[in-house]
Amino acid sequence: MLNQGLFRPVTWASAICTETGGLYRVNGKHTSILLAGLERMPEFFVTIEEYECDTLEDVARLYATFDSRMQTRSANDIYLSFASTIPELACLPHKAIFLAAAGIYYALNPTVGHGASQPAERAELLLEYPEFVIWLAEIMTGGHRDNQVGKANSAHLRRVGVTAAMFSTWHKAKADATAFWTMVRDETGATPSTPDRKLAKFLITTGANSEGKGSKVKHADIREFYVRSLHAWSAWRKNEPTDLRYYPDKKIPAVA
Repeated sequence: MLNQGLFRPVTWASAICTETGGLYRVNGKHTSILLAGLERMPEFFVTIEEYECDTLEDVARLYATFDSRMQTRSANDIYLSFASTIPELACLPHKAIFLAAAGIYYALNPTVGHGASQPAERAELLLEYPEFVIWLAEIMTGGHRDNQVGKANSAHLRRVGVTAAMFSTWHKAKADATAFWTMVRDETGATPSTPDRKLAKFLITTGANSEGKGSKVKHADIREFYVRSLHAWSAWRKNEPTDLRYYPDKKIPAVA
């Protein structure tokens, strides 16, 4: 587009942060890299915006305001920008951060749905529940964040609906949630008929609607993953059997 004279003027923005004393670029990364890589700088119009922010969290929120479908910035970029304001989150696997932001929002707003919110709205939940994000990363990786085997073993948990259920159960009873989801991850229940083993089998044999139609026998949406996970959790907590039945027209069950 630049070569054809069709590249419209852009905005570059920076923010100086009182809390850290740092200067941060909050908009213009891709276009500035593009122009910096040219042998000869063309005649080009750029609007420069400079901001002052009290905290690093304010910088993250400012960054999110530049989000637009006309730009290349994605929801994941915004999640990472918010997570970077908390040192304990900045070092976590990106996938755990992405899933946490979407999962927490769905758990708190199951009747609204993930698509009804803006990325910045979901990203703010990372700042509200950082302990859950850390816990989720530990469950997802088995405590070995560089262990590829550990990552592969939790592949069936890496769906928004499942992450939402993990948040709901963690919020209800943290110790029990750790025990339950570890068993679901590792399939270590006493028998194949235990709720955690039944849930693990369902998750392993079911693909998300957003995933490609590969070798999976069936697919499910976010709500079904969420509800079946809650059924398994409640049965496990009550030491009762369950067949994980799901009815789309029924209300989402309470978290036992």
